[in-house]
Amino acid sequence: MTIRNGVWNVGLLTLVALLIMLPTLLLGPGDSHSVSYNYIWTSQFGTEMAEGNFYPRWLPDSFEGLGSPTFYFYPPITFWVAGAFDAVGLSTFAAINMTGLTMLLLSGWAMHRWLSERGTYPLLGAILYMAAPYHLMDFYVRGALAEFAAFIWYPLIALAITRLPERRGILLLTLSYGGLVLTHLPMAMLTGFFLIAPLGLHRMMQDRRVFWPLAASGALAISLAAFYLLPALTLQEHVSSQLLWGPWYRPSSWGLLAPGSLLQVLSIPALVIGLISLSLGARSIWTLITLIAGLAALGLIPFIWDIPPFSRAQFPWRLLGLIEFAAITAMLSCHPKPIFLGIGIGLVLFAYMKWIPQSAEYLTKPVPYSRIARDLPDAVEYLPAGFDIRLIQEVDRWPDLSAWRSIKAGDELAVNSSGEAMMRRAAFPIWRVMREKEIVPYQGPVIRFHARPGHYRIERVYLWQEWAGALMSLGALLLLWSVCRSRRYLRSGQLSLGSEIQQA
Repeated sequence: MTIRNGVWNVGLLTLVALLIMLPTLLLGPGDSHSVSYNYIWTSQFGTEMAEGNFYPRWLPDSFEGLGSPTFYFYPPITFWVAGAFDAVGLSTFAAINMTGLTMLLLSGWAMHRWLSERGTYPLLGAILYMAAPYHLMDFYVRGALAEFAAFIWYPLIALAITRLPERRGILLLTLSYGGLVLTHLPMAMLTGFFLIAPLGLHRMMQDRRVFWPLAASGALAISLAAFYLLPALTLQEHVSSQLLWGPWYRPSSWGLLAPGSLLQVLSIPALVIGLISLSLGARSIWTLITLIAGLAALGLIPFIWDIPPFSRAQFPWRLLGLIEFAAITAMLSCHPKPIFLGIGIGLVLFAYMKWIPQSAEYLTKPVPYSRIARDLPDAVEYLPAGFDIRLIQEVDRWPDLSAWRSIKAGDELAVNSSGEAMMRRAAFPIWRVMREKEIVPYQGPVIRFHARPGHYRIERVYLWQEWAGALMSLGALLLLWSVCRSRRYLRSGQLSLGSEIQQA
C-alpha cells in the first residue's frame, strides 16, 4: 500500500466513522441501557487521572459517596481512553462520544488491516464492519462502551493467528488477546472458544508448529492482564456479585427455544440467520465459525449455556459482534449465490429497520443527568457484600442508600464514648480502620465497628492480589520483550518460541 493510498483510506474511514457517530455527536449520548455507568465511570476516572491516579480501581463518589470497587472487577482499557478525554478538559458527554468515535475508527482500521492481508476488498469490508447492525446497536441502544471497543480486537486476533508460528504472530496475538481481556472479560472468554480455538486448530492442521506458539501466546496474554484479572477473580465474595447471575443474566434464559426470550426481539435471530446466509458461499473456516457461533447465539447448541464458563457470559447474543466479523470475512472471500445473498441482505436490513428507530428513540429521550450526578448509582453488583438487595429498585436498579445518608463523610472519626460507630465508606478489604497504632476489626456493608473513646482513621492498604498480579504482568512483559529482542530463528526465518522461552 502506498503512502497516498494509506492516507486516503484512513481519511475515508474517518469520514465514515464521523457520519455513523454524527447523531450522538450532535445530540449527546442518549438514554442507552448503560448511560448512567458511562457517565459515572468516565467522570470519576477522568477526575482521578487528572490528579495523577492513572489506574483508579476504587471510585470514591459512587453510591452517594460510599464509594465502589468498580475497577477491581471491570476491565480498564475503555475507561482509560474515556477518562483521558475527560481529564484533558472535555465534558463527560464529549468524552463518551469521543471514546465511541475512537473505538469505531480503530475497529475499522483493524478490519482494513486484516482484509488487506487477505486481499479481499479491505476498504469495503472495513466500512461494512463499522456499519454492521450490532456494532451500531451496541453503542446507540445498549451503550456498552467496553463491548463496543471489543470489536477492535477480533481482526487483530485473526491476523495474529494466521501469522503463527512467526514471531510477529506471537507478539500480535499476545497483545491483541491481552487487550481484549483488559477490554471486556466475557467477550474474551467467548472469543477464546469461538474464534481462537477453531481458527487455531485450522492453522495447526496446516502447520503443526503452530501449537506451542499459540499456547504460549495465550498464556502470555493472560499473564499480561494478571494485574487486573487476579483481583477480579479472587475478590468477588466482598461485593454483591450474586446479582450478576439472576434469571435475567443467565444466557440459557435467552435461547431461541426459551419461553418468550429472543422471540421478543426478532431482530437478533433475523440478523444471525442473515449473517449465516451471507457466509454460506465461502465454504471455509469462516463459514464454519459463523455457523457455530450463530447456532450458539440462538441457543441451538444443547446445554452449552448451562456449562461453565459459558454460563457466565450473561447474554448469548454477545456473540453477534464476532459473528459479524466472521460473516463479513467469509462473504468478501467468495461470490455468494444469489439466493443466499438475497436472504442475507433481506434479514440484515430487517435488523436495521428494527434497531434504527429504537436507536433514535433512545437518542432523543431525556437523560436524568442531574439525578445521576447527584446520587452516582453505580452498578449494584459492586455494592458491598451483605447489602440488603430488597432495597434495589427493580426497574432502574438504583439502590436505596437513605439509611447511611446521615453518616458524616470523612476518613477520620473522634469518639467520646464507647459504643457502635460507623464511617461513611463501603466495606472492602482495601480499607483498614486504625485507632492510633491499633487495627480495629470492622463489619459491613458500611464500615461499622465497636468503638472506645479515641481517634479513628481509615487507611488504604494494598492487597496481595494487587502485588501478585502486577508482578505476573511485569514478568510476562519482560518475557515478551525478550522475544522481541531475540535474533534466534528457525531455518525458515520463523521464531523457535521454545528456545526463546528457555533463554528468557
